[in-house]
Amino acid sequence: MKTNEAAGKLTALTEHEAEARPGSRMNWTNLAWLAFLVAIGLTIFEKIKHFIFPHFSAGQHQTVTVCVGTIAAVVGAYYSTRRLDKALSARAQVEKNLALERNVLRTVTDNIPDSIFAKDTDGRYLLANKAFATLHGMKSPDELLGKTVFDLFPKERAITLTADDMKVMRSGGASMESERTAIDAQGIVKVLHTTKVPLIDKGDAVVGIVGLHRDITRRKEAEQKLRQSEANLAAAQRIAHFGSVELHLPTRNEPEKKPLRWSDEVFRIFGYEPGGVEVSRETYFSSIHADDRENVRRALEHAIHQARPFAIEFRVARPDGTERNILERGDIICDPKTNEPMKLVASLQDVTERVQAEILLHNANQKLAEKVQELEQRSKEINLLSEMGSKLQACKEPDEAYVEICSKAEQLFPKWSGSLCVTTASKTTVETVSDWGQSGHVERVFGPDDCWALRRGQPQLYRRGEKGPACRHINLKEVTESLCVPLMAQGEALGIVSLQMMRGQDQADLAPRSSDEGERRLAAVLAKQVALSLWNLKLRESLRNQSICDPLTGLFNRRYMEESLEREFSRANRHKSSVAIVMLDLDHFKRFNDTFGHQAGDELLRALGDLLKKNTRSQDIACRYGGEEFALVLSDSSLEGAYKRAEILRQQVKQLSVEYDGKTLGAVSVSMGVAVFPDHGTTMGDVLRASDQALYSAKREGRDRVSVWTTESVV
Repeated sequence: MKTNEAAGKLTALTEHEAEARPGSRMNWTNLAWLAFLVAIGLTIFEKIKHFIFPHFSAGQHQTVTVCVGTIAAVVGAYYSTRRLDKALSARAQVEKNLALERNVLRTVTDNIPDSIFAKDTDGRYLLANKAFATLHGMKSPDELLGKTVFDLFPKERAITLTADDMKVMRSGGASMESERTAIDAQGIVKVLHTTKVPLIDKGDAVVGIVGLHRDITRRKEAEQKLRQSEANLAAAQRIAHFGSVELHLPTRNEPEKKPLRWSDEVFRIFGYEPGGVEVSRETYFSSIHADDRENVRRALEHAIHQARPFAIEFRVARPDGTERNILERGDIICDPKTNEPMKLVASLQDVTERVQAEILLHNANQKLAEKVQELEQRSKEINLLSEMGSKLQACKEPDEAYVEICSKAEQLFPKWSGSLCVTTASKTTVETVSDWGQSGHVERVFGPDDCWALRRGQPQLYRRGEKGPACRHINLKEVTESLCVPLMAQGEALGIVSLQMMRGQDQADLAPRSSDEGERRLAAVLAKQVALSLWNLKLRESLRNQSICDPLTGLFNRRYMEESLEREFSRANRHKSSVAIVMLDLDHFKRFNDTFGHQAGDELLRALGDLLKKNTRSQDIACRYGGEEFALVLSDSSLEGAYKRAEILRQQVKQLSVEYDGKTLGAVSVSMGVAVFPDHGTTMGDVLRASDQALYSAKREGRDRVSVWTTESVV
């Protein structure tokens, strides 16, 4: 039987071994030839024996013939026996080799994972291995022998498989490959790759088919996973705008060999549909923005020359006119033997959103820094205003407040000159009480109508070159900008805060500027706080005056005098000086009231109060002690000096002319008593009592006189 390559593995004997078998056609021919040769030899011997043995008798010749025949028979039998022994030995060896080959073949086929089978032309299984038997739920391959596909599969499936087998047997030797799914005995779905070839005998006749099932389930799963991974990668690249590029460096200047490859996402990054443009270096560089093209070219050549990783950021100009920001990272792969650069592998990522986000973040950070700086400035301003407010609350005199206001205003407006102007009590003039920076550019005294801020009760901004009136109290030759803010409290204008920018000062270096809304607010806050503080000082002074001053005469009252006396006595005691107290009383004041009326009496008291204020020193204290009684506290005054001053006052009172209701009232006189600390007492009570006793002594002596305390003054 002649076999093809696939079927030859399944035959029992080789062609040489079949010819060597005893009893075969070739062995019988040898025996016939041997018998023929023996017969010819005996015949020839029978013809020539008379010539060889001429003297023998007939009986002897017959005996010779028998002996020769016997010898020939023995030789032939010996030869035949030898040939038969050799044939039997050869057959035994062949059968042994055949058994060995069958065992090897069975071992191989039973232990390979592929399923192997053979069928005859009627579709009956001639051969199957264990894998094939297991696939069909058989315990042993022998159970499949003699069965057909109709015994293993449903009819429709069996018909299809039979048609495939017939097609293979009619192919004339061609193999057929196919893939199909199958369910094994455990119910597991498998994917099989089937190869079938015709089984051909020695006469080139098809006597069946040989087939092989290979389980490719894992490969299919791996392929599916690979396809899914590739799809996921492609999707991830689309989502992340991430593409890959490979360049074969030895042939990079030979475009016909297509050394460059890139992924579909690179097309999209460049603004094309996948495959919409030729993959080439010319396309790559032409897509790069013209301003970045040369830099990218140099960077890539440098990376190739140095064989080192690289990272480049550049822009691409898309066909639709838009620009995208690209980040390319890559490395150079070298030949491990020659260390020559072989391949450039890189990734391209569209980082436009990141770049735009970085720009937005930079702008946001810049704005945040500006806001932080502004907040720090505002915090500094708030602290300065708070500190100023705290110190202004501690100020007792306006002059103290003016110094503090000027100091803080100079720190709040370091690039500006400025001044604090206060309206006088008469409301007819405004005086500059404090200034900072370059002074002399604002009138020291001006009228309220000269300032638009005082006129309108609102801030007034002036900038040279812009329309708008300027305040007349500002020197416009030297000032390029000005801002006047009124000091308003309880609807009353107390003055202004005036800011000026001088000619020649660097405008770009101004921080802050009055034209800024923030600076206007700051100036308004400063003015409001200053106005409130000045109003509080004014109110506090008014309340203080009400508490220590007599409302009728404007002189200090008895409470203030007593508080001051303790202070004056303490100072005099430290400095070893003296303090004089002069008590004075209007003579016959009751009669004056009865004659001219109480209102006229009040007018007289006011006139006397004015006289005392005009004729006392700044360190002296004049007060209304009670009713028509007054007191003078003369610091650093001796008894003689106090007496002289009291006498002068007595004469001035006599010359006092008081008018009331269009009439001149009559002349009046006063009686006065003088006592001195520490001569007439060491305590306030002692000295007051002494001066009061001296006063009553002057009354007793006839009034209109000055009396010094003596021991006789004590009644």
